[in-house]
Amino acid sequence: MYSLRILTVALLLAASVPADEQAPDWSKKAFSAPPDRVFAAALKSIEAQHHEVKSKDEVNKVVTFHVGITAWSWGYNMVLKVAPGDNNTSNVSIDIDRSGGKAVSWGSGKKEVRKIFEGIDKELAKAPPAETK
Repeated sequence: MYSLRILTVALLLAASVPADEQAPDWSKKAFSAPPDRVFAAALKSIEAQHHEVKSKDEVNKVVTFHVGITAWSWGYNMVLKVAPGDNNTSNVSIDIDRSGGKAVSWGSGKKEVRKIFEGIDKELAKAPPAETK
């Protein structure tokens, strides 16, 4: 009986410790534009897809948003971060957390991330705004 309790406690502890998962390659992308411009394009991409922005930090170039229910998931909470790269480029990463947890959400969010990146590309393809002096 004692060993059964220890086994149960060990299993509960093992299940509660998150696996050290590294972000998949498809959740990151480099853009050949400065961070300010990429962040503005990201906000427009998120808005165009009607995702709910929860918070945005323009100084640190971070936006938290929610992607609604999909066929495979109860939705996703996503955090998009824009970091400066070399030679006036930007690196964008999107962290994904399933709203319903892994038990009831089978999707990875890959399709939604791809749409966000495509929207950023589309915005960046437009002529950059004229600078005022």
